[in-house]
Amino acid sequence: MSYEARLQTLRAAAVKLVHSYGVPLGLFLLSGLAALYIFTGQSSVSSSDFPRSASDFMQAAKAERRLADLTARLAASPDDMQALAEAGRLKYQLGPARYLEAIADLERARALGLADYRSFFYLGVMYQAEGLYGFASQEYRRFLNNKPDDQEARMLLAKLCYSSGDFPCAVREYEILLKVRAGDAVLLENYALARWKNKEDYAAALAGLRAAGAEGAFLADYAEGRIGYELKDYAKASAFLGKAAAAAASVGGFTDHAGLLWLAADAAQKNKETDPACAYLQELLKLDPAHEEGKRLLAKLEKARKAVKKKK
Repeated sequence: MSYEARLQTLRAAAVKLVHSYGVPLGLFLLSGLAALYIFTGQSSVSSSDFPRSASDFMQAAKAERRLADLTARLAASPDDMQALAEAGRLKYQLGPARYLEAIADLERARALGLADYRSFFYLGVMYQAEGLYGFASQEYRRFLNNKPDDQEARMLLAKLCYSSGDFPCAVREYEILLKVRAGDAVLLENYALARWKNKEDYAAALAGLRAAGAEGAFLADYAEGRIGYELKDYAKASAFLGKAAAAAASVGGFTDHAGLLWLAADAAQKNKETDPACAYLQELLKLDPAHEEGKRLLAKLEKARKAVKKKK
């Protein structure tokens, strides 16, 4: 696709994103992605030459001053691809509000002939943030063609493939990552989920996960609970999510306790287990008092419990 065509698609997507902002994603997609909370970036080390995280970035004020210099340089020479590339990288560092400008600069630099593998990574991250998943996966693959051992980029691609429904790609990328990090519990969990979504046998992945200690057992229960929930097997979902909820506090690094409690509560009430559902919801509302769905469901279940007591 040409540079101009990409920009037209990007502008259209940006308008669509503005109008659709705030629309919730599917419950299972969210919980599937939440499983990646423990991943701490066991990846290639960033440097000032290839900054990826905030700790590597230039200070915002300094970046803005440098961008002013680059803007003047580009006014005099609009086809200066090195200036365009540097401007694009700095705008990437300044955050999502500047992503559309950054993409335009980096794409323009590429159209003029610049070949810089770093641009593939930045464009992948920004296209993904803008909801252009096809472009994002294409850029991650270009980057990985240059840097096949980069685990961070491969993890990003695997997650993107999963979230966009390309499950064969997700399975393949997780298998490559597991060759390097065979005992990684989070990778095994997401590999199991990807195989399940791809209609492949996932039993061996779950068995490997359960062999990975307490964290692995927790993640295996969480995964099996979500699979049961998605399949509307609420008895299975409630059993496994209940085990996961009981163990969550002891698992270091787990950040989606509220999401797990909501899923456990919903599975329990769908399985007609009112008391456990109320207990999960009470715990959820201690963590997140503003959880509207939780408040509504707890009120409904407590009303039903009072009605049953009255009849007795």
